[in-house]
Amino acid sequence: MVINPWPLLRNDASDGGRQGLHLVVHGRSGGVVPECLASLPDLLAQRRSAPVQLEVLTAEQPVSALSHSSWIVPLLLLPGAHARTDVPAIRNRLRRAGASVRLLPFLGSWTTWWNAVLSALPSSERADAVLVHHPLRPGVADRFLAMLASRLALPLVPFDAWPEFQQHHPRARPLPLTLAPNRMTDALSEAGGLPPLLEHPPTRQALIDLLVSLP
Repeated sequence: MVINPWPLLRNDASDGGRQGLHLVVHGRSGGVVPECLASLPDLLAQRRSAPVQLEVLTAEQPVSALSHSSWIVPLLLLPGAHARTDVPAIRNRLRRAGASVRLLPFLGSWTTWWNAVLSALPSSERADAVLVHHPLRPGVADRFLAMLASRLALPLVPFDAWPEFQQHHPRARPLPLTLAPNRMTDALSEAGGLPPLLEHPPTRQALIDLLVSLP
């Protein structure tokens, strides 16, 4: 039996087809987007038979609205300022432009996503895995991370504390809490770190399947 991961979402597209997707990602400096993210729109558009576009938060120019009823999908792992402020601002901007859009919660709040991440980690890798994240100020995102670490039953360490942690736990293997490559993952790879989540084929496929299954 196929389980619908989106039982509470209705498809209200006027043409009876799939909604478009407006994917929001962080990006690197200057709006550069790693291939694991840049390749998603074409792949998803083909599988959904609906338009898909990428909006990069670090890019200078905003993306125009789709002429198609769309989901706004924040591909963000934490409820930081981007998820709480920038993404709603994108929704408001698109609506002012006449777009029919609806905003989904940020990716890090999807239970099905974290279930997939855990399922994709072999028990041999999970035994020594440690969640490593960018240092955060105390607040909403910090509290969310503590809850996530408890739920995943994995130790949690900020990136700036990783060298000291590794000295005391030489077998620890860092699991970067990030979707795409960045300076943190570049540094952690030298310590035998696991790849960013979207460069790990099983977790990448899990995200693709979740996005394809949206109404």
